[in-house]
Amino acid sequence: MLTINIQSTGSTKEFSTPNYDIVGDIHGYCDAFKRLLVKLGYEKLDGVWQHPTRTLISVGDLIDRGPGQVEIVDILRDMQQAGKAIVLLGNHELYAIAWYEMDEEGTPMRPHSPKNLKEHQAFLEQSSYSNDWYLSTIAWLKTLPLFYENDYFRCVHAAWHDTHIAKLKELADDNNAISSKVWEQPKRVSMDFFKAIEYCLNGPKIRLPEGCSFTDSAGRKRSKMRVKWWGFTQMPTYRNTCISVPDPSELPDQAIDIAHQPKVDFKKPIFFGHYWMQGQPVLMNNKVACLDWSVVQKDGVLAAYRYSGESDLKPENLVWVPHK
Repeated sequence: MLTINIQSTGSTKEFSTPNYDIVGDIHGYCDAFKRLLVKLGYEKLDGVWQHPTRTLISVGDLIDRGPGQVEIVDILRDMQQAGKAIVLLGNHELYAIAWYEMDEEGTPMRPHSPKNLKEHQAFLEQSSYSNDWYLSTIAWLKTLPLFYENDYFRCVHAAWHDTHIAKLKELADDNNAISSKVWEQPKRVSMDFFKAIEYCLNGPKIRLPEGCSFTDSAGRKRSKMRVKWWGFTQMPTYRNTCISVPDPSELPDQAIDIAHQPKVDFKKPIFFGHYWMQGQPVLMNNKVACLDWSVVQKDGVLAAYRYSGESDLKPENLVWVPHK
């Protein structure tokens, strides 16, 4: 936050300018992240990446997939602890915590299934599972907020929903991180709280009509689709409200229940990641920016938005670097 003093007719007025750089999903691609920091005007001083007048916000998903996961965590943890960054919890950070944490019966909160192991194995290997760095990182991840909001904009990993955000606040600490009692006694926590976490960190999904499915980017058949919660039309159908569906023509072009319409107040801009957008970064509209543009893919990019107080977002404020 930059404070500017302006002298006028013998009086002093203070105006606070909110200067933030909001960055999308990094997934361990540290080389791209450092190139983006340099492009945004950050430099490493006293061991910490920083900007003289701006604060970085990560919308989460620091880990899994890429080769530089330990370094990414170290960079952003140092920035956060020095007051140079705000780091949100992504679904992959939540998975990392739940892989380690046990419920009251001693069962891992995230099942150690072959599918889940494959998704998380790169982080376990790079972090040398169970060493001091790993344990301190899990402890740090548990302190990360589920969302961020100020007078100007909102940030969340996957989806903003007014009712779900209110539910998260009921079992969040003063930093909007998941309360310690959730990890201590998860089976005593209301399912509504876990549904709110699922919605906000993984995004809304709806089941397709009986007999309908689509093929995802990994070649798997899916009977549920992610919903474009920020862009419902007046006549929503499965085809025009889907997101992350490689070939929307596979979906039925029939109306969906209006009850799926998300409850979102778009008075302030909303920033998020999660959805593996393709191509050159663009705004969803003048109030909504998805910042996940698939840095995990060879033709993807790592994207950020440079925010300086505008009520309507500007396409020219999108900044990105290629995968390599």
